[in-house]
Parts: sequence; C-alpha cells; structure tokens
Amino acid sequence: MFYKTFGYLFIYLIILISGTLSQKEIDSSNEQPIIEVFLVPHSHCDVGWLKTVEQYYTENVTLILNNVIETLTNDKSKKFNWAEIIYFKRWWNDQNETLQNQVKQLISNKQFYFVGGGWTQNDEAITDYQAVINQMTLGHQFLFNEFGIKPEIGWQIDPFGPSTLTPTLFKLMDFKYHVINRIDERIKYVFNATEMNIPESGIMTTEREFEFLWYPSSNNPNISIFTHVLDHHYDSPSLTIEDYEIPNLTYTSGFDFEGNSKINPPITIINIRFRADLLVKIIKERIDLFRHNNLLLPFGGDFRFQDSKIEFNNMDKLIKFINSNQQTYGVNIKYSTVDEYFEKVIQDTNNIWKETTTTTTTTTTTTTTTTTTTTTTIGDEFPKLSNLDYFDYTKCDYNDYQNYKTCSLYYSGFFSSYSELKQISRQSDSLLRIGEFLFSFANLLSNNNDDNDFNIQLNEIYNILVQHRNVSGILTHHDAITGTAKTNVRDNYLFMLNQVQLNTMNNVIPNIVGYLLSNKSIENFDYSCNNKIIMNSPQVGDIFSISFTNSLGWDRSEYIQIQLPPSTIVTVYNYNLISIQSQIVQRFDKDNQTFLYFNVETPSLGISTYFIIITSTATTTTSDDDYKESFGDDELLIYLLENGILSKPILSEISEISELSLSSSQITIGNSKFNLNFNYLNENYNLLTLTSFDDLIENEYSIPITQNYIEYISGNDNSYIFKPNGLPVNLKPESPKFYKVTGSLVQMVTILYTSNCSQTYIVYNSTNTATTNNDSPPPPPPPLELINDEQYFEIDNIVAAGWNKEIGSQFSSESINNDKTFFSSNGLELIERNYKSLFNDTTQFNMIAGNYYPVINTIQILDNKSKKQLTILTKQSFAASSQNNGELNLLFIRRSTDNFVTLNETMNDISNPLIKIRVLFGNSNSIENIRTPHSLLLENPLLPVYSMVSDITIDKWISIYNTVFKPFKTSLPYNLHLLTFTKQQDFIGASLDYFLRFLNIYEVSQSESFSQPIEFSLTNYFNNFNITNIRESSLTFNSIINNNNNNSTNLIILNPLNLISLIITINKN
Repeated sequence: MFYKTFGYLFIYLIILISGTLSQKEIDSSNEQPIIEVFLVPHSHCDVGWLKTVEQYYTENVTLILNNVIETLTNDKSKKFNWAEIIYFKRWWNDQNETLQNQVKQLISNKQFYFVGGGWTQNDEAITDYQAVINQMTLGHQFLFNEFGIKPEIGWQIDPFGPSTLTPTLFKLMDFKYHVINRIDERIKYVFNATEMNIPESGIMTTEREFEFLWYPSSNNPNISIFTHVLDHHYDSPSLTIEDYEIPNLTYTSGFDFEGNSKINPPITIINIRFRADLLVKIIKERIDLFRHNNLLLPFGGDFRFQDSKIEFNNMDKLIKFINSNQQTYGVNIKYSTVDEYFEKVIQDTNNIWKETTTTTTTTTTTTTTTTTTTTTTIGDEFPKLSNLDYFDYTKCDYNDYQNYKTCSLYYSGFFSSYSELKQISRQSDSLLRIGEFLFSFANLLSNNNDDNDFNIQLNEIYNILVQHRNVSGILTHHDAITGTAKTNVRDNYLFMLNQVQLNTMNNVIPNIVGYLLSNKSIENFDYSCNNKIIMNSPQVGDIFSISFTNSLGWDRSEYIQIQLPPSTIVTVYNYNLISIQSQIVQRFDKDNQTFLYFNVETPSLGISTYFIIITSTATTTTSDDDYKESFGDDELLIYLLENGILSKPILSEISEISELSLSSSQITIGNSKFNLNFNYLNENYNLLTLTSFDDLIENEYSIPITQNYIEYISGNDNSYIFKPNGLPVNLKPESPKFYKVTGSLVQMVTILYTSNCSQTYIVYNSTNTATTNNDSPPPPPPPLELINDEQYFEIDNIVAAGWNKEIGSQFSSESINNDKTFFSSNGLELIERNYKSLFNDTTQFNMIAGNYYPVINTIQILDNKSKKQLTILTKQSFAASSQNNGELNLLFIRRSTDNFVTLNETMNDISNPLIKIRVLFGNSNSIENIRTPHSLLLENPLLPVYSMVSDITIDKWISIYNTVFKPFKTSLPYNLHLLTFTKQQDFIGASLDYFLRFLNIYEVSQSESFSQPIEFSLTNYFNNFNITNIRESSLTFNSIINNNNNNSTNLIILNPLNLISLIITINKN
C-alpha cells in the first residue's frame, strides 16, 4: 500500500530526486535509439488492509475484474496483469460458463496475464518458509488445474523489504524473473539537494543497478534469478514540474486517471501535447537508470481499474499521439504483459546473455537417469548480488528529514507489532500441517479398506482443510501477519484464524485420530481436542486417554504438559499400559493453575496413546500393600491391576515449591548437563536474575550470562516504524515475587514482575534418564541420538505493554565477543547480520532501529575464538538485535499513542501473550549439531486429543482402539525432514497420488557430522503400502522435472539444505 495520504510529501521527494523540472523541448535527436516502453496495466489488490478481505472483494475487486475483462474482450490490443489468486479464484467461480470461456480465451491470447500467481503477495520478513510455499501452491495449483498455465515471474511489489528466501523459492518454482520494489530509498535514489543531503545515496541510480542477477542462497550457490527493481514504485507515472506561468511554484502531474483529476487531468485535444511531453520526460529520465533501451512502466496502483474505461481511454490517446510522433519523441509505447518486457531485454542484450547446461543425476536401484537442463544466465553487463537481502526497508520523508536531519522511518517495527496475531497464525499453520498429514494417511487407508464399519466422511473433512489452507494463505499477506492493517481488519483476520482452527480441532483431528487408531469400528469414538473432559470435576477411578500426534518424520521422546484440576493426583500409563513417572506443578505465572508433566514417546508421523487415572492419595510408593488404596474402591481398576492388564501405579510426584525472598544466597536449577544460577541484583531492582551458567559437560563453571526484561520508550512509533526514544532500560517491577519449583522431571524458577508480566525458566531432566518402574521394558534407543530435553532450557515470557512502551528480553554474556550474528531468513537458513551504521548515520534511534531484524525461528551470536555460542529458538516471529558484544535483544510487544496517518489510529496492543523461547548455550560445534532439529521440535509440538475411557472401561477401549499408529517402518534420517505430505482436490477419491516435499535440514558446513548428502528410498519407510511411481516436480507441483514411470525403488540423494518436491503414487500391499 502506497501512502496516498503522504502524496504531497512525496512531491518533495520527487523534487529532491529528480531536480526541479521545467517544460521544455523534448530531445528529438534521430541519433538516439527508439525507447521501447512496456506499459504494464495492473491493480494491486491488498488481501485486507484498510478494509477486510470481504469488503475489498465485494466493493472493489469485482468491479475491477468485471470491467477489465469487458474491456479486454472488446479490444485485443488491451492487456492486463493480475497477481492475487484468492480474489481471482472467487470471482472466477462466480461467473457463468460463457464468461469463463471468454476469460480462458483472454488468458490464451496473453491479454490477461498472471504474475506471481500466489494466493496473495506474502510478507517476506516474518513469514515462515512453509507458509510461503503453501500459499504459492494454492494459487499455482488453481491456475494449473483450471487453465494449464504456470507463472514464470515473481511480482512482490509491496512487501516491506525483499528476503533471500523469495528468490530461492521462486527459482524452485521454475520462475525466470523476479520484480521487487520496496527497498531502502537511500539505495534507490540520490539525495543531494540542500534540503535533503545523504552522502553516498542512490547507488542503484548512479551505477544503473535496478536490474541484477540475484544469487540469494550461500547453501545453493547455483540458484539465481534475474531481478528487476521498480524504479519509482508501482503507481502510474507522475512527476513534479515547475509551473511555467508562476515562477518558483511547482506542482505534481501524473497519469492516474482514477485519482485526483487536478493532479491527473484527463487527456483532451487542448492538453494532449503538454501531457505527452510530460510522459516522455518521465520515460527519458527513467530509461537512464537501466543498461538497455527498454522500460517497464507500471500503469495502475492500489485497486485501480475499477473504471477501466477511463484508464484505458485516456492512455490510448497518449499512446497514439506519442507513437505517431516517434521522430519527435523517440519513444514507442504499447500495453504489455510483464513477460514481454523481460523477453525483449533478453533479445536486446543477447551478446551478454549466455546459455549454461546443468546436469542432474537421479540414481535408482537399477538405473541412473541423467537430466540435462539449459538455463539462461547473465554475463558481466549486469551486476550480481550474492547472499544478501534488503532489510530493513527505510523511507525518507521530507518533513521527517527536516526534523531529524536524517531518514528515520525504519520499517523494523512491524517485525513485533501485534505479537498475538503472529503467534496464533503460526499455531494455526502447525495445526494445519498435522491435519494435512492425518488426512493423507486416512485417505490412504480409506481407499484400501472394504470394511463398512470404518467409513469416515473424508470429503467433509477435506473441505474443512481447504478452508484452513485458504485462511493460512490470507495471513501471509504483507498487511496481515505484519500487524499493519486497521483494527477491524486485524480483528477479522483473528476471527478467520479462530474459526478454521476450531473447525479443524473439532471436526478433523479427533475424527481422523479415532479412525487411524480404530481396529474394529469407530462407533464408540468420543475423542476431543479440548481437555475440558479432564478439567470437569474428575472422580477417583476416572480414566482418560490422551493420544499424541507427531507431525515430524522422526520418532520423538519429549516432555509434555497437560492442565489438571487443582489438588488432583494421578498416575500415568504409556501405550503399553506401563505406569511411568510424572510430576505435578503449580504454575504461579499462569494464575496458579496446575499442570502435569510426563515423557511421551511417539513414532515418526504416528500417534501414541497414554492414559491418566485419577487416584485418591498422594502416596508415592507402589508396594503390593498400598496400590489398592491408590485407586480407592474402584473394583474394575483393582481387577485390571491384579490380572496384569495394568502395571503397578507410579503416582504423580508433587513438586516442591518455594516462595523465595531477597537473600544473598544463590538459587540454582539444573540437570546432568548444565546448571542455571540466579542471584538478586541491585542494578536490576533487586530482582532474582539469571547470572551464570555451569557447563557440566565441559567442566566450565560460573560462565557469565544474564537475562532480564527491558523496555524502550516509544518515539513516534507505529505498527510499521520503530523509532525508540533512547536506549532500553530494565523493566521496573511492581511488588515482584519469586518461586522455585523442584522435582525429578522438571525444575522451574518463576519471576513475577507485575500482575501481567512474568518469566519462568524451565529445565528438564533427560528423557533418556527419567526412570520407570522395574516392570517397565528398557527404553528403546533414541532415534535422534543427539537430541534430548536436557540440552536446552526454556523461558516462558508472559508480556504486556503500557502506552508508549515496547517490551523485550535482553541476554548478555561476557564470554561471547560475538564475531558474527545470525538471523533465520524466513526460517529456512541463517543469514549473517552484524551491527552497522548505514550511510554514515549514527543517530541513536536509527542505530537501534536499523539493527533490529526479523526472527522467524532462530537468532544466535557466536564467538569464533572461544567457540561459545548463544542460540535462541522461537516458534513465533519478532524483532531482535545484537546491539553490543555478547548481547541479544528480543522485542516482544509494542504499544504507541502515535496516531499513524495512513491507518488513522493508534497501535493499541492490549494482548498478554505467552512467548516461549528455547535457549542453547555453550560450545558452538555441539549446538550446531542439534540446533535445527530442536527448532523443528519446538515449532511442531505434539498434539493431544482426549477421551473418557472409563465410560467403556480400559480393557474394552484397547479392544476397540490401538494404542499406537505407526505409518512408517522406521524413523527418517536425523537430518531429513518431511516437510509436506498432502492431497489436493483433484486427487481425492480413486486417485492415489500424493504431494511430498523433503528437506535436508542442515546447512552447508553447519555440522561436520550432519551437513552431508542424504541417500534414502521412500519404499523403506511406508508401512503396508507400495509406492508405484515417483515424479520429481517443481516446488508447487505444477511441472514435472523427472518422470520415472518404472516400478523401481527410487534412491533419492539430497544435498545440505536442498529441497525436493515429489508426486508419488501409492497402492496398498
């Protein structure tokens, strides 16, 4: 969204960039080659911003598409470019067959052309890579299935900064070219006027670097894409010129014919020469920015072409006039699709473009297939950009510059704005992923099962998942997850998210889990994702089953927490009906609620069922004399125990809780690998504060590390902009309280800052060392030999912000003189971002804001000399920065009274979210071995569903339901991640085709042990099913790369951080 309300301020920007212009004779030298202008009609249709998605569609988009299609149908010279498939698909489905056939013809004629082709133009800063892939797949699958077309050009013209992920993914989608727009204006433009002077600005202008070959990934150096930066935004052209009648007076005139008619007057016989001169003046100024004689000139803007006739009719007159006076103007203009521009650039620069051949080898057990691909790359004429992106996006406003003598509009605020929305969006994506996996397995079983007792309404379930996909795609929009929409629109996003999550939780997950676990019928199924079934006054002897779904391709063994009613004692049984250890904890940071902790083991992509039995006593022994007392007078339970159906119960351990008072003694919690040491610090309001770390593996003690809440004071901040008023200070507590929780499974230290701000440190004992009773079988060998819960500690941050406050967390360690700081680029790979000043600007608030960057799942600082590393993992996005050596700042929540002019409302975030982070601290080599798997485990938690077993008795329950669903024969390799396992609409029913994506999760040189190629065969994993065909495809499954139609077992080789997409056919054995 361009800030139209800043229109007059933008006038000053144009003056300063272009210089003061006067009406003068256009250069008509015949020695100059003809400038080819590709006028690109388009409409940028935000998927929510100032209006809701529904309002935009009904009030604006329908007018645009109705009128544009009519215009294009009546005039074959007209062309139009469209990006947002969410709107087009809905409009398409509303049309009759006759109109649909007309539109198909327009698409076939390339009059109506799709750019990008995603569900929306996603944000590139804080979206997770899987969400980006999913939303692009939504759009691409519709276009491929409906029209047989595959988009080839990226069109990301409004997100607030381009990331390295986007060109990487687009290349994997077989895109040829990429168009971007919003980058730091000091890179684009030369600011050298008296009123606004920025030394070294405008390198793209002075070096003509608005087009370049982008090599975005250091892990995949062969990936590149030719990228074009819009030179003057995506609106119709405009220019500020001198009034020839009134000296020293300037005004803006442009060609947005649906805009202000005083600035954009319609074309008449009287003004056509003056207006044509002006348009040619714009063209000739802009062509100097490029290294050839072709100009891509956007014609449109936000929701433009609602009146397509007025736009096209006026421009028709100018095109005809200019083209008929080619000797005078030296310009040829035509309506164009974006691909026409790039094809002409290739043609005209043929002497500097070259063909390269890439050979890909696919090895099977019987054959080796070599695929040769010819791709176009660029010679030395165009610059190359490697391993860099364009964050932070920065605007230079004239009035702002007059106040501060610097550009101060750093778009690093939206990385943390409205954190609850960001959190719920990521939770929703995780839930959707589980639903997709479960549905695929259910569909597999359903298509191969003749027993009518196992009927399940898969079509209804699928429709729920489709709606969930659609909303997930909407939330990736660059004004949705960013928190930069108006309040009512943001509320609408949350409403949609909550609706699809509830629908998936109530009607998808429990039904499929019951179906997959059933071994006779599903008549008695009563699973629920809501644990109110346990919270609703349970009685002694009540038995509850909890089935945990694992959406990762690895066997897992980890601690989970389940809320219990107060003063409840339980015993926990695993899937073999063996009693296991558990611990009950009262959480003072969560309104004194009670939680049960125990270890859960789940097979890869499978389900494991555990049982909770309500007992009557807190006795902790399990001798023959007292286990009957534990179950009271429940004759059935006693019968099950005496007949060996249940093992002897191990009652839940009641945690020891201490309220701590101010003292000089050190407080310590820890496990076999490390200790966390806390002390009361005078410099931190006498708060109990983490002060040191004991590394018990390396025998290093009292390693300094501190962590505490900090706050910034807002200075004209808004949901987009971060402009703090000074350095952060420690958050001042109000009547703080401190608690220590100890037990054999989990230990905690809780610090209550205020009634709505707290931090709880959580340390687990290893899942490999937690013991069961003597009747239990030995635990299986850990599938992830390096992964366990003792390797990290967690901090539950519950935060809230007062007016003009921005609350975060600060880590500091003198043991790290960080040579390097790394941030996750959309969650896929790390990118190095070290503290720096830009354009010699050392203004304090800019040094702060300009060094905050988006975190998707990982941020870390590293000392190469000492090999110490601090890594923070998260499952929601926020801003972070390393402002000093050994320091990491995380920005959680923001609130400001600034009445931002575009939205015309304050940033009033009154939420009180819990933001969990996982912390790895110590030797960098050890951390790099485990960092990425721990990130995936944190982002993809086990999902519980609940059932009341005692209604049908546990012996009958285990005769109806299996306690384990194991779809894979064995766990995937440690470094291999099954990213996607899904079915699309056209494949529902008889077809047995599925979409899969696999990712080698380790980066090049990340780990000596695991940054290696992976060799695997799918047939080694699927239980009871034959894979009869494997086809390698593009990332969005709309193009076959390698079609292997034999029945051989395919061996797939995947290099570090490589991603492969497969369409597979599966039949039951």
